[in-house]
Amino acid sequence: MRIEKVANRQLIFIVFIMLTTIDIATLPVLTSADALQDVWASVLLVLAGAVILVLPITELGARFPRETIVEISQKLLGKAAGGVVSLIILWSFLHLVSIETRIYVEMIIDSFLSETPIVYLTSVLVLAAAAAAYAGIEVIGRVADFIFPFFTFVLLASFASLVKEADFTNLQPVLARGAGPVLRGSITSIGSSAHLLTVGMLIPNLIRPRRGTASVMAGVTASVLILLLTAVFTVGVLGPEAGTRFVFPFFKAIRGIALGEFLERTEILIIFAWGLGIFIALSVFIYCGAQGAAQLFRLDNYRHLLLPMGVFWVVITIQNFENAFQIRSFFTYEIFGPYLFFLLLFPYGSLWAAYFFRKALGILPPPRQSEGKEAGRRKQGKKEGKK
Repeated sequence: MRIEKVANRQLIFIVFIMLTTIDIATLPVLTSADALQDVWASVLLVLAGAVILVLPITELGARFPRETIVEISQKLLGKAAGGVVSLIILWSFLHLVSIETRIYVEMIIDSFLSETPIVYLTSVLVLAAAAAAYAGIEVIGRVADFIFPFFTFVLLASFASLVKEADFTNLQPVLARGAGPVLRGSITSIGSSAHLLTVGMLIPNLIRPRRGTASVMAGVTASVLILLLTAVFTVGVLGPEAGTRFVFPFFKAIRGIALGEFLERTEILIIFAWGLGIFIALSVFIYCGAQGAAQLFRLDNYRHLLLPMGVFWVVITIQNFENAFQIRSFFTYEIFGPYLFFLLLFPYGSLWAAYFFRKALGILPPPRQSEGKEAGRRKQGKKEGKK
């Protein structure tokens, strides 16, 4: 069966969009702790922490470039233990995507469609993402190519519109309360790197899988830069204390911006761009979840799982939280940070431990060869048999 391929450029766009959507939505470096005016320093720690968490994912994939994380888990840990690790990763896909879906739905209801049932909006998002996942990762990559320029332009235009409104003295005094608030403010955003668990499923689809680390790093760095600008302008416009009181602080900051006397409510543009970004993120999550489940349970085609997964996804999204304030409580560094660190560190800690253990004993399984090499090897074997 032909393996779908995506360009490394498209992986950069996907990573950038996935990480940026959650950052511009809830701005966890500001709302999850008490960093206040030192939020910019928390963002710098986010970059360092994200890089540290990315490396175990991409470097393991580089050692087995033709296999997904589900296949690697069973190769290194065996079917039983590997299945448990795979289930944890697949659960993270489902839970993280349900959180992102609920956040966007809450924003739409709060801003525009206050009478629309939450189940309707959730179902529409799930249906659209499932349709993209059905089309395959190549199609999702092409859509990311199309969305990325508009998504980035709207963000940069939003920052430009806030320049005159921002009072950058709100960022002072610098580190007046020490390093503690800065560290606490970075935890949730670093934990959001759990979104990059999807990379473990996508590396075999890359045209150049061994350059996956560089591609992911580029996407992470770009998303952290956007997070830095978002945090600085939000604090500059709203102030450090007021910014922490809003569920969606960045949208509150841009809501009052008008272009001349004829165009108001310009936040609709960034909400639309955010919606496109959410579409990419959800499509990737459901594709990776279905593909991983199909590999785990030895199914021929992941597409058969999209409908039942979509239904379960809708139920989880609706039942997870009662309202936006519960989401905000979940995003605090005491809850969200440790939870996502577990989703990242336990699976990959187990896999790397098994990798080094097997390597030390000399029983490390070889990586799967490309289809062309395997076919050539079989052909050569037949020739030798005839001789």
